Amino acid sequence: MDFLSTPYLVATICAALVVACSFKLLRRPNLHHIPIVGHSSLLASYWFTKGLEVDRHRFVQEGYDKYKSGVFRIANLTHWVVCLDRSHLEHVARAPEDHLSFMEAADNIMKLEYTLGLKISDNYHISIIQSTLTRSLSVLYADMRDEIVVACNEYLDIKHNEWKTISVVHVALQMASRTSNRMFVGLPLCRDPDWLELNINLPGAVVDEARILRYALLYAEVDRLAAKFLANLSGRTCRGVTFLGPVIKERLQHMETEGTNWYGKPNDFLQWCLDTKRETSLTSLTQRIIAVNFGGIHTTSNTLSQALLHLAEHPRHAQALREEVELVVSKYGWTKEGLSKMRKVDSFLKETQRFDGLAVLGVSRKAMSDITLPDGTFIPQGTFLAFPAYAMHRDDAVYENPKEFEPFRFAEMRNKESEGSRHQMVAVTPDLLSFGFGKHTCPGRFFAATALKTMLAHVVMLYDVKRGNDESQPDTLYAGDAIVPNPMTKIMFRKRVN
Repeated sequence: MDFLSTPYLVATICAALVVACSFKLLRRPNLHHIPIVGHSSLLASYWFTKGLEVDRHRFVQEGYDKYKSGVFRIANLTHWVVCLDRSHLEHVARAPEDHLSFMEAADNIMKLEYTLGLKISDNYHISIIQSTLTRSLSVLYADMRDEIVVACNEYLDIKHNEWKTISVVHVALQMASRTSNRMFVGLPLCRDPDWLELNINLPGAVVDEARILRYALLYAEVDRLAAKFLANLSGRTCRGVTFLGPVIKERLQHMETEGTNWYGKPNDFLQWCLDTKRETSLTSLTQRIIAVNFGGIHTTSNTLSQALLHLAEHPRHAQALREEVELVVSKYGWTKEGLSKMRKVDSFLKETQRFDGLAVLGVSRKAMSDITLPDGTFIPQGTFLAFPAYAMHRDDAVYENPKEFEPFRFAEMRNKESEGSRHQMVAVTPDLLSFGFGKHTCPGRFFAATALKTMLAHVVMLYDVKRGNDESQPDTLYAGDAIVPNPMTKIMFRKRVN
């Protein structure tokens, strides 16, 4: 036992890691035929880690400008990422999972089994999001709207004629988490500040843990050992069970004694999972709900934060949005049907996604076998592929004045094409990859769009917004592939007097 407390154990572990890393490095796919942008080798990228994380979007833009109709690769600390051209989108989208895998690429980034407790094959909740949640939006819209109103009143808490300076990221996170959890777990848990705090802070912890596990360059067997020390899955699961466990137990008791239906049966995501009878374990159900929160809260809150920043920067646009919302609500009320008539609100948010985005790269895949692209480019097995989404969204060959934020760009496109459904926020096209492309398009995009449009419409109806006096902080930060609003940025709200 004394041996375990000595430096010999550390030396043994380090030696094992070196051996594992060496073998994995030797097994990397040969990509010498694909040009490099940025650091010239993976080894060099380790020495310039900070620059790689912060300047990644610049490297991708450089490659996009230089190899407009071809492919290039950039270093990602643990592997190369081959960036494909727009012309490859349809081929990648049609490729079967055993050729080009979305799930394997996602698992490489997030180490899902070790950080969230989900295996990549264990994703039945996705079909629930695609079907039941999407179909239920009209029925549950009143609940969603109610939660947004309550959250705004609570977190903004503004008196008439008072300008109040508020962290835009903080208020967007609170609104997004409250709204999402009203649909996921219902009242009263969706308003529990400790449950919300667990889910709001989750992404930062998971991303950090996944990065450590990924950078370790370990085989799966070693990952399982390392994950116990490097990831806090058991800790956050136990904490989650303290909140969700009593709710699950109560519902299971109703199901056992009263069957599939009972008076007051909740209509939310947790209950839909229980109704499938796929799992009843408190641990696994809690991990699934936390994982769904992980996938939804921050993407929604980031887009809302960026939209509010644009609104504060250009308050003149608020009047056009307000007039549209007032007209629609007067005719349809606050309903899902009415929301579909708000073209300017829809356009404002879609332009926010185009202009700011959520990630530098999109539509990521891992080659599960050797493949040859239609243009003859050879992609060896094990290669990670992606599309330079941020650069594509700012391409002047696709969008007029792409470096300008034009809030009603897509509304005007829709008006020119009558209904113009392909320019709606939820539409998936090769020109905008915010929700992905192909069979792995974001399953929750209809829910996210409904929540975002309702939140923005509610804000413009009840509040004026403007920038504060301190605008020295950048609005947007880049960290690896992620594009996030600066948490230090604040804007000013004032309650409107009708």
